Amino acid sequence: MEIYILGYGGWISNPNIGYTSLYVKTDINLLLDAGEGTYARLAQCGLPFPDVIYISHRHGDHILGVPTFLLMARRLGRKVKIVGSAEVLDAVKNLAVITGIENALPHAELIEAHDKVKIGNTVMSFAPTEHPVHTLAVRVKHGGKCLVYSSDTAPVDTVVELSKGCDLLAHEVSGNPGQEEEARRVGHSTTADAVEIALRAGVKMLMPIHFYIEQPIVPPGVTLVLPSPCGKIVL
Repeated sequence: MEIYILGYGGWISNPNIGYTSLYVKTDINLLLDAGEGTYARLAQCGLPFPDVIYISHRHGDHILGVPTFLLMARRLGRKVKIVGSAEVLDAVKNLAVITGIENALPHAELIEAHDKVKIGNTVMSFAPTEHPVHTLAVRVKHGGKCLVYSSDTAPVDTVVELSKGCDLLAHEVSGNPGQEEEARRVGHSTTADAVEIALRAGVKMLMPIHFYIEQPIVPPGVTLVLPSPCGKIVL
């Protein structure tokens, strides 16, 4: 399993770090979330067009890049699988209409995220997070390796359970230690929360994602993987 970092910011982060999006190579090419500019970053990183796009929830920094992928799928004469909750799939269809590209929708195969979704030999499983809109964390498993992507969430046991024994947890860190009350009030976590969740889950590595304006300060206690634009991690 190879993981490429396309972006690791939040909606109002420094634009140079992009909106949080991970590209995972297994026997399929899987994109986790697609905010604005994700296709451009994917092209800059020299990565192939994805077979599957997973959208965790309908906030703009996670979904607004989808129309570009629909248009590119149409241009390439192929279909792209889009996986998400029923709410997300409705948002994808509405977004296509709002942006005037509903004629590209036949190039998307919409797959509802339920207990597990298997595409090829890659298995995706899901858990609800604690966020103002319905959001699903995802566990990607292939060839004995696994990645968990928390998406946006306050600290929640469902993400701990989903992550247990996994190789890498990419967990959002929208705040720093001491900002827990502020972060959790809007459905987010701090770096200290992410470290605690990684330790409870027993993951091998933690990668902080979804930074906001402040630089993240990560307490010790885990093996830390730092994201970088077009950075690559091999599990």
